[in-house]
Amino acid sequence: MKLTRRDFLIKGTALFATLGLGGGLLYTQTGKSIFAIGSEQEIDDPVLVVVQLSGGNDGINTLIPYGQGVYFDARPTLGYKQSEVLALDHRVGLHPSLEGVAALYKQGKLAVVQGVGYPKPDHSHFRSMEIWQTAEPDKISHSGWLARYVESSLRQSSNPLKAVQVGNSGSKAFHSDTMSFPVIQSLDTYHLIDSKTGIQEKSRILKAFQDMYGPQDQMEQLRITCQRGSDAYKSVEAIQALSANYSNAIEYPNSSFAKDLQLVSKLLAGKSGTRVFNVQLGGFDDHADEKVQHAKVLKQLDEGLTAFYKDMESQGLQDRVVVMTFSEFGRRVKENGSGGTDHGTAAPMFVLGGKVKGGLYGAYPNLSNLDNGDLKYEVDFRSVYSTIIENWLDGDAPGVLGKSYENLRFI
Repeated sequence: MKLTRRDFLIKGTALFATLGLGGGLLYTQTGKSIFAIGSEQEIDDPVLVVVQLSGGNDGINTLIPYGQGVYFDARPTLGYKQSEVLALDHRVGLHPSLEGVAALYKQGKLAVVQGVGYPKPDHSHFRSMEIWQTAEPDKISHSGWLARYVESSLRQSSNPLKAVQVGNSGSKAFHSDTMSFPVIQSLDTYHLIDSKTGIQEKSRILKAFQDMYGPQDQMEQLRITCQRGSDAYKSVEAIQALSANYSNAIEYPNSSFAKDLQLVSKLLAGKSGTRVFNVQLGGFDDHADEKVQHAKVLKQLDEGLTAFYKDMESQGLQDRVVVMTFSEFGRRVKENGSGGTDHGTAAPMFVLGGKVKGGLYGAYPNLSNLDNGDLKYEVDFRSVYSTIIENWLDGDAPGVLGKSYENLRFI
């Protein structure tokens, strides 16, 4: 029976939603591709890996201000003794779970930006995350900051994998009205057609899909939809075309976060030409029983980042890749009555890479000079973005962010 474009649209609603690049699995008929991936220039260009720490990471117990006595007064059960802290200098040190990250700091490969935030902070998870993802604190924005960078700097690239989101959900940082960015959970499952489907059925579905998203006879209201479908198809084909260049020389921890970072490494090893990646790690919303949970999730962060950097070194890619971490907000200075902390404001950011100028940047907020119990930020997060866009990605930071911001010197 012939599968018409109308039938495909009606029957393929679930698949079609996936092709809107919101996550899930895609299936393909063949491992061969007619699409070029990265050009010789693209596969040598600098790469940014953004790590989103979802839930509001407790920055005070990540970068611990053990030199401020009020820290111990505000956190009688959550505070860490000076002997437990991985000291970076005589004032601040890292959480004891961050041993690998501390070692990278000592090697000069990690920059720690202190007290990062934005004016008029919002304590809502949704709104604050949206602010970080769009870089628009003063208004509701429809576009993401990473999407705007790609639109302005990489539009001429035909590579369907120029920017990739790794994991099971997308980020508003990649929201665009004109471009699509794939969400990939694994190389093995990123297909267009289920491998269990018969050959004739595969051919029929594939032809219907290509006809559906082809340029001919499109109504204007379907133009963007068809473009997104076509982009998704190209990204699937490009993924399946990657050769088995990845050598598993580094053992990664058995966590979803570490596996996602390993997928980034596999794509780079396959010369995907990807310039921007997004990875997420959740579990930071510690309103109760924080001490155990926070140590656990920071350990996942530490082990994942450490394995990833070692992997980059083993492939000779450490000087091409920069990792930036952020969270939607920090936590309040004073612990609550449930052994946790509530939504706060400023927190540190990590920037990691072979070309990063390691050290402490910015100033740690004064725990004795608070805004209604919250830290006062010292560095606008858009300064960190601007530094990365201009000094690492060679992009137009004022064009992406709307105006100029002070650039830091970690790159």
